[in-house]
Amino acid sequence: MTKGNCFRIVLLLSVSAVFSAPSMAESNWYWQHPYPTGCTVNCVQFIDNNNGWIATGWSSNNYGELYGTADGGSTWTRLCETSDALHRVFFLNTSEGWACGEDGILLHTTDGGSNWSYTYPGGTSTDLFSIEFVDSSYGTLVGASGKIYRTMNGGSSWSLQGSGIANSIYDVSFVSPTTGWATGAPGWVLNTVTAGAFWQGQYTGVPAKGIHFLDESRGFAAGGSYIAGTDDGGISWSGVCQVGGADFTDIDFNGNLGAASGMLGVAVTENEAISWEYEFMPEHPLWPTEPSLQSVSVPSDSRVIAAGEYGIIYSRDSSGDWNQLSTNETNVTINSITHFDAYHTWACGENGVIMRSSNGGQSWSSQAVNTDCSLRDICFPTALTGYCVGYSSSEGVILKTVDSGSNWIDITPVTPSVTDLQSVDFMNENCGVAVGLTGDIVYTTDGGTTWAEKTGFGSTALNRVRFSDTDRGWAVGAGGKIICFDFSSDSWSQQTSAMNGAFYGLFPLNSDTVWAVGQSGTIARTQNAGGWWQILSTTGGTFGDVWFAENGLDGYLSGLNGGYFSVTSNGGWTVSHSAAGSPENLLSDISFIDVNNGWGCGSYGTILRYGDETTGIANFNHAVEIDAGARITASPNPFTTSASVSFDLPGACNAVLCLYDLTGREVQTLHSGSLSRGEHSFTVDGADLAPGIYFLRLTAGGVTETRSVIRIP
Repeated sequence: MTKGNCFRIVLLLSVSAVFSAPSMAESNWYWQHPYPTGCTVNCVQFIDNNNGWIATGWSSNNYGELYGTADGGSTWTRLCETSDALHRVFFLNTSEGWACGEDGILLHTTDGGSNWSYTYPGGTSTDLFSIEFVDSSYGTLVGASGKIYRTMNGGSSWSLQGSGIANSIYDVSFVSPTTGWATGAPGWVLNTVTAGAFWQGQYTGVPAKGIHFLDESRGFAAGGSYIAGTDDGGISWSGVCQVGGADFTDIDFNGNLGAASGMLGVAVTENEAISWEYEFMPEHPLWPTEPSLQSVSVPSDSRVIAAGEYGIIYSRDSSGDWNQLSTNETNVTINSITHFDAYHTWACGENGVIMRSSNGGQSWSSQAVNTDCSLRDICFPTALTGYCVGYSSSEGVILKTVDSGSNWIDITPVTPSVTDLQSVDFMNENCGVAVGLTGDIVYTTDGGTTWAEKTGFGSTALNRVRFSDTDRGWAVGAGGKIICFDFSSDSWSQQTSAMNGAFYGLFPLNSDTVWAVGQSGTIARTQNAGGWWQILSTTGGTFGDVWFAENGLDGYLSGLNGGYFSVTSNGGWTVSHSAAGSPENLLSDISFIDVNNGWGCGSYGTILRYGDETTGIANFNHAVEIDAGARITASPNPFTTSASVSFDLPGACNAVLCLYDLTGREVQTLHSGSLSRGEHSFTVDGADLAPGIYFLRLTAGGVTETRSVIRIP
């Protein structure tokens, strides 16, 4: 896979180039969670309540993105990605905008982001932190090492101005083409009334990073624990707000409404800075730490937008309520991802988090099954039945669901005991294997009701287990260990390889051809069911997972612990790595439908989709779509002797309605066959049902809905 980048060109003369958005962002990986991005949002700017932009990036990962919205933040479009973190975006109107960032990169668009030109105005790698234009002609750039650049021709050329300081300059605010201010470390505010020909320093005592002037006299600077204000153009400053530990980073005003972003919250004034209130963002139960907010924008006198770490974007309305514009169910590491078909996808991770999607990953819901548990692997042999394994305090954990992940039950066996389970796979609803860090191997043939232990293969770690297209499977782990098993004959044997390090990833293409990957970038393959394992390549780093297409040639390999995402087109003999800083390098586990469609997961709650980009959160189109108002209902619930089950179909189709118990066993078939458009009702007979929890499952028009019901005595 080739990833497009905004690469750097340095010549003696000014150099620029124009690219369309696709050529700047050729990567086919797109954020599905967090949405619209998991990168830190370094800047948010809205010019009104509908039109806004975010600039994102990780300085340490050499990666940046620009996104735009035209509907107030409900949906976002990725405008471009770069090989440099982007610190600031600034739009004059919906057409003309700029962005600047690491290594002196400057982007410019005149068509709303469809096409971008880029330059390096300083001709050096000096980081640029902020940009502002008074109009389409007059603009200012500031950055590291006291650099200030000015343009009077819309950015066609830039001139370096003397700031008088050698420290970084973080922000700039101009009220006219001639009069402006800039914040510089430590505690300086610079002022010019000569369009930048001369700058003079004014010491505020506040380590300000953000600055905003309302007019030539009144302005505010924010940084550290303070917001300072001036009424005389910056000659004198006084504190107007102090919040211990706030670490303010940005400030903006619109009329009487002002806001400054900080650690975990935003300071807000609704009376032009006479009084301030520090408002904390709503706590999220599935986040281990609350995000720091890096930027704030006040597009009107009734709305505030704040954004920051983990791609978080919040909006404050006229009532003072904060709501998320971004979708971020969790920011813990996601360890495993799997799919049943193009629509049903699941993932699991730290803090006992399990995530699921029924629309191909365009929207996700999450739950914390056990916050003390690290969940390591997840599989779904059917759309309804799934298994998940992990550990809590070194004790193994095995979970099961029979309702597509809405509810999970603990089926961890007491005997045999298991510790630190790392991987699980099932060949069907009933037959499966789980393996762990101390060499544990347990298997079941009855859906987890009972488990048996397989011993004799030592106590070194087993990291992955996978079935082929038959009842044959493999498990791999530390020291190059490979175990092959056959369920039909209960045959288990250890195979040999030339690998001394650990295998972490495993992919059986069929019952004969299998790949195993792991430390030192090792790729091993067998084409005779393990009779001979051949080392194809060792590329350095560590691979965590692997997938191959049916042709056995085209494959993807995810990195582990900072390793590169890699692609091969010759079965694994050679691989090509993604560029440094690419978001796919965050992935440790992958799950593909075919060579053009798949998912990956990793750190910071990352879930990426490989394929065509989709924007917003919308449902896939089904032949017959069951909308939210037509889902199955049961009444009464709980019930004693019977319950009436109703649903409405938007069109004629085949439908199956069944009742299952907690083990996934079908106990009643309420209907199976064609149904007309409209409302339908069926009855659950509770006469022969034991008290407990049951699940109704309706499949109609390619859509599956599940509803829990409770039978009471």
